[in-house]
Amino acid sequence: LGYGGVEAANGARNAMMIAAQTHKQLKEAKEGSSSGVVAASMPPAVMTATASNYANQLTNSIPASPTLDLLLTQSLSDHADPSSTLGFLTCTLNSTNQILHPCILVALFGDDPTNNDDDGTITWNPIKEGTPLPRFYADGAAKPLAGQLITSIAGGEMYFVIDAMERLLSPRGYDPLTALHGGEPVGRRLMNFLGNSPHELGERSGLTGVAMRREWESLFGKDGGDEKVAGGAGGSSGNENEDDDVGNTEGLIHRENMLAKFMSYGLSHNSRLNAVLSPCIIDESSKSNEDGTIRIKPNTTTRFFTDDTQHGMCIYLGLAELLGFDLERDMKQTLYVVRRLQKWMNKEFVLPESNATGKANGNRKIVSSAKDVAETSAPQAFGIHSIQELKQFLRLDVFGEMQQVRTEGRLGRSGLVSRL
Repeated sequence: LGYGGVEAANGARNAMMIAAQTHKQLKEAKEGSSSGVVAASMPPAVMTATASNYANQLTNSIPASPTLDLLLTQSLSDHADPSSTLGFLTCTLNSTNQILHPCILVALFGDDPTNNDDDGTITWNPIKEGTPLPRFYADGAAKPLAGQLITSIAGGEMYFVIDAMERLLSPRGYDPLTALHGGEPVGRRLMNFLGNSPHELGERSGLTGVAMRREWESLFGKDGGDEKVAGGAGGSSGNENEDDDVGNTEGLIHRENMLAKFMSYGLSHNSRLNAVLSPCIIDESSKSNEDGTIRIKPNTTTRFFTDDTQHGMCIYLGLAELLGFDLERDMKQTLYVVRRLQKWMNKEFVLPESNATGKANGNRKIVSSAKDVAETSAPQAFGIHSIQELKQFLRLDVFGEMQQVRTEGRLGRSGLVSRL
């Protein structure tokens, strides 16, 4: 709030408490209570105060209380959930379309061994296939790669981020992010039954513990005490190679192959989505082929690209970078999908693989150092490079309101307080 804001809040708080005291005295006098006998014979304390002791009453009679200051100048929802995990992060991190669409695009347009340029161009024969263009779900999701990518990202890498963010930001005792994981109840129950919930994957991978330990060390240093935090993280362990045993490893997701097949089959046989065509651009020169085969490539101006890539998957990668994850190891499939799509879009939302590895690149961050990161919704696009900065950002009022000014205005409109 700053010095002026706290001072104003103190005045408003004291004014309200004095108003309450006055109201109590007047009520007791009216009802004729035992204590009101004395009260009835004398005016309320506020009315008997001189200018000097009234000012002293406002500023010094009640010690300043940061808790009361905040209660008077912020809504209760902001106190319960200061980092907006309930209203913002839950929706942002549990949206499934931002995972489905990019994975299907890569499976459909990136699996042509004859395309040496890797611009997403594939061949399609409308006569043989029976549709003018590939069906996005019926043809794209039917490819095994689509189910594999969706399962490894939506049921693994995405959960690493969700669990760590929830432990660091959500109100203690609540699980707002993981309560809606998976996007729909059937898949959520199946993942929980198989032991693949975000909490379980975060614990098995060890990434949540690493994120919490690193955040502890960033706040208090490696010698900040002997306290332990959940997930096995604590102060300095003295083991520089402790992170070697954690991360996204093969076999971490229980029944991963089975889940990938179910995912591919379910999406490709969904009658509601069966007729949706893929966003394509047809190479006009290929229409003259005698056998009817045409060349098509993805239309990168559609929302499957512009929404789900930089405003979906890039958010996960940006948060993972804030958490201290090794993106090449822990978010490898998400990174793979974004790199394929950004190449077709002629963008650089994350560093290409050739620029992100090697000793010459030093400590370059895969998300922060990308040329076009400002076009994404990753935290780094807003100048956020730590969990503490993210917390501060999420506390901002989206309407730009000044809560203490609004509170003082409401108090001023009170007939009782306005006379004080």
